[in-house]
Amino acid sequence: MNRYEAGVRQHDTHRELAGQCEPGESPPTGRLGLDAIIVPGTRPAAYLDHAVTLARAARCSLVILCSQQLHGVDVKEYLAARSFNDAIVIDLPLGYSHPLFDFGRLHDIKDQLPPECGYLIDLSMKRNVGLVLARMLGWQRVFFLDDDIRDIAYPDLQRTVDMLGSFSAVGMRVTEYPDNSIVCHANRMTGGAQDVFVSGAALAVDCASDIGFFPSIFNEDWFFFFDAASRGQLGNSDLEATQLVYYPFARAERAGWQEFGDVLAEGLYSLLHLHMDVEQATTNIYWAFFLEERRRFLEGTLSRVAEAPPDMRDDITASIHSALKCLSGITPDLCARYVEAWRQDLKAWKQRWAEVRVMTSVAAALEELRLPTPAETTKRLLHPQDRPPLPAVPGPVAIPRFETLRKMADHYSTQHLTLHAPDERSSTKPSAISALISTVLISAIYCQVVAMRIFTVRRIGTPPAAAHRTKSHRPVEAGYVKRSD
Repeated sequence: MNRYEAGVRQHDTHRELAGQCEPGESPPTGRLGLDAIIVPGTRPAAYLDHAVTLARAARCSLVILCSQQLHGVDVKEYLAARSFNDAIVIDLPLGYSHPLFDFGRLHDIKDQLPPECGYLIDLSMKRNVGLVLARMLGWQRVFFLDDDIRDIAYPDLQRTVDMLGSFSAVGMRVTEYPDNSIVCHANRMTGGAQDVFVSGAALAVDCASDIGFFPSIFNEDWFFFFDAASRGQLGNSDLEATQLVYYPFARAERAGWQEFGDVLAEGLYSLLHLHMDVEQATTNIYWAFFLEERRRFLEGTLSRVAEAPPDMRDDITASIHSALKCLSGITPDLCARYVEAWRQDLKAWKQRWAEVRVMTSVAAALEELRLPTPAETTKRLLHPQDRPPLPAVPGPVAIPRFETLRKMADHYSTQHLTLHAPDERSSTKPSAISALISTVLISAIYCQVVAMRIFTVRRIGTPPAAAHRTKSHRPVEAGYVKRSD
């Protein structure tokens, strides 16, 4: 047990647990194709801008799983406005379940967690649905992209996907804004050393490999690629992405409901630093040591609150107290039993995963998953104003006779004068003023007609190919995308 005492702790970085290319070496860009980008979306449709841009550049499909503020009908209209058709849009039903995602042992232990540890979002289910859908459609390489991730250049996406030739999962580093838990943000803001690890927010996955599932717990992505990390099959492209900025300490209770998942994930990866087998995490003694180290970590962060910016100190203090309250209800036995239940469900999952068969169509795959069919979810919506206008055919322009122009001007000037408040002058026949207005209007109309004639003649002389290029076929630039949020 001395090895526990010497090495069990919360690490400030896990960089060594994810493989990278050798120094000076980079994967050959474009060697492997990308089948789809999968977005578990919750924000309004406009937040999908970056995903659409990357999917268009990669020439791959886009799978969008919607809930909360994101609705399928809005996504379809947004994609139609962007002229993007290669998409599967799914409104994930509230409380959705399916035998493929039956993780019974973890479900049984969920009610035993401390009240502060409630974790009720559907991110894990969306990612699991994305995995199985990819398997059913025969896709091998997919890229998970959260809807708050920005600034991924297409070449960086391709380089990350290319690393799947050596790894079963490869992540990017979300450094600006840092992708961390609340207490890890607090650790950084109070002067502690704190790195970021690869995450499911920007993660390439080889669906042909032996992969895990995303349990319904905070840090679900760390559980998903834990076995890959233990086998040296987790990659880090070391290419950076941006996360939309948010204030992590706005709600102190968030640190509480993150705590159980953060404890388990940090404890499991501490084992990998010690080169220990996951079976050690099913023992009470290991978790007794790690929980004590976790308490010291939280209390150490709390002791440095004075180092944080003054306007954050109270919020950081409240968040750490929330995490400590939850930690006090987490026992070594609970941690050990949760890991045991996870490993049992993982074994059953891998058996089901191996039996997932390729379907004949997207409709068949979604029907098998008991989700809305493509006719209900991917039909492109076009309003009349969205339809492209018929191409204009150049032809002769008839210039009206001068007498016609004069009558039009007289008619307009008369109506213009009668718009004033009715008085005795309103019935007076326009004379000098009317003549002046007529002359000006005749000149203006004549100039417009002549300009139309000149424009038409020039269009006749424009080569069709050049006119086609200047109208709508500007190439999509591969590179960084400005934030639109």
